[in-house]
Amino acid sequence: DYRDWQIPLGRRFRSLKIWFTLRSYGIEKIQDQIKYHCQLANHFEQLVRSDSRFELVTPKSLTLVCFRVNIGETEEQKNELTQKVLEAVNATTKIFFVHTIV
Repeated sequence: DYRDWQIPLGRRFRSLKIWFTLRSYGIEKIQDQIKYHCQLANHFEQLVRSDSRFELVTPKSLTLVCFRVNIGETEEQKNELTQKVLEAVNATTKIFFVHTIV
């Protein structure tokens, strides 16, 4: 699997990888990309807030939006349904969610 072939993120190569990234894309391009991802996170946060089926678990931090399904009577039911939603969304391969326990 070629996607896993990369320079290791060890201490020696971390600065070299940053240098190559800056040389390849430039600072402005990287800044634009970070701003765009922050805008996407803001938009997604608003979508979650506007839909009563979901709730925010923690305040948004840069591009991290923690949410869960707000359907069910118990915490276990909500967590189980959230896991099913995560698996269904990731199965589409158009977007990728990661899970955590808060």
